[in-house]
Amino acid sequence: MRFPGYALELGSLAAWAVLVALSLWHNLALLDSQAREVATARARMLFSVVETTRLWNARHGGLYAPVTEDSPPNEWLVDPLRDVDIAGRLFTKINPAYMTRQVSELMDRRGGLSFRLTSLKPIRPGNAPDPWEAKALSTFEQGKSEVLERVRTDQADQYRYMGRLLVEEACLHCHANQNYKLGEVRGGISVTFDAAQVLAEINPQKQQTFVLHGVGYVLLAGATLAFLTWLRAGWRQLAQAKAEQEAMVAERTRELCHAVDDLARSNTELENFAYAVSHDLQEPLRMIGSYAQLIDRRYGGQLDDDGREFLGFMTGGAQRMKQMIDDLLAYSRAGRTEINPQPVALERVLEAALANLTAALQESQAQVLRDGTLPVVAGEASMLARVLQNLVGNALKYRHPDRPAQVSVSARPHAQGWEIRVGDNGIGVPAAARERIFQVFQRLNVNSAISGTGVGLAIAKKIVERHGGHIWVEDNQPHGTVFCFTLPAVIPVDVPGSQQQAAAN
Repeated sequence: MRFPGYALELGSLAAWAVLVALSLWHNLALLDSQAREVATARARMLFSVVETTRLWNARHGGLYAPVTEDSPPNEWLVDPLRDVDIAGRLFTKINPAYMTRQVSELMDRRGGLSFRLTSLKPIRPGNAPDPWEAKALSTFEQGKSEVLERVRTDQADQYRYMGRLLVEEACLHCHANQNYKLGEVRGGISVTFDAAQVLAEINPQKQQTFVLHGVGYVLLAGATLAFLTWLRAGWRQLAQAKAEQEAMVAERTRELCHAVDDLARSNTELENFAYAVSHDLQEPLRMIGSYAQLIDRRYGGQLDDDGREFLGFMTGGAQRMKQMIDDLLAYSRAGRTEINPQPVALERVLEAALANLTAALQESQAQVLRDGTLPVVAGEASMLARVLQNLVGNALKYRHPDRPAQVSVSARPHAQGWEIRVGDNGIGVPAAARERIFQVFQRLNVNSAISGTGVGLAIAKKIVERHGGHIWVEDNQPHGTVFCFTLPAVIPVDVPGSQQQAAAN
């Protein structure tokens, strides 16, 4: 494996550039949004003051001010009491619209910030909206209450704001003849101010953002290049160590293959030897048994009690030896028999196994229960019948003397296919012996009257493993033991989440 070339460095720098650019764009967008919020707050404040002042004026029916050059009578106001003479001095009524226009003109002369009253149906032609204001007023008809937009032209960069004015009770004194109704949109107050007033607060932050992102990119790029340089050196060392390790592993693998071949050859020779020895021992053992029976028939009456006891020991030993040889032959055949997996219905296999155990079932009066229907698996029917026969027979032999024997056979999905469970309520298996009982000639009760050679579980283990499965022992609460083994399924099965964990053994 080779460390990637310098394309990795270029790619890393490009990736950091993209990330920093996205971060810069995001932060600039936040600052633009902040500038918009500042502009909106400033315009709203002016709008609120003007709107409140207008409402106060309207609710008082207007104000009277002396007629001057700057405050001539409002020619657009239709009111019989527009002009009055007080103590020889002429006063004119200042209604909300006239007051708004005068304040607007005064503020406009001072510069920096201006506002004006406008409407789609103005009484005074000078209050007619410009195109931007007309567009904003049309949105008020659709339900919006305010509009803010940054308008850039060759001459200026400005924020334009407009808030809507609704008809109130006090407004009808002047506008009743225009058929306005309460709550309708009367018009709006348009506010305009230079964008530089807001940007003066935001631009320094933008400059700082540019600097921070530039410095950040330089630091990230430098750290990345330094790390990749260090990683490249470490990768070379790792590649060299890997090559040395692969050479060592190859050498150990060759040695292991030779050892495995030797072990397989040794196992084959051992199985052949066990088969041959077991087979060859059958004839002398039959001879011993036959002559022991002949002695018993011809000379049994001439023997004393000790002689007959000794002859019984010899006959029993010969029978036990024959049983051990038969079991050893069966164990050897389990390892030598070729397996041709076929779909096997475990229901029929269990019936065949129970038929072979008829005498033991009747003697023990045991009850064999099925927890659901057993599945169809892939395997050799005769060999799987031997597994179930050995496990059920083992449960019958090691039943508890104080309770009726009961054996349950069930199956459930497993990661390897199916898990078959043979449970009993017998004397149980100590945890320390759960591995040992699957070895040849290993028994838990060697001094008891229970028959057996200790080969049955070893045969079951070999058959299960020949089928690609695994066998183990669990407690069967509250009493007894469960022998569990896995077999391959004919078709895939769904394994519930709670059953996906393989057994600990």
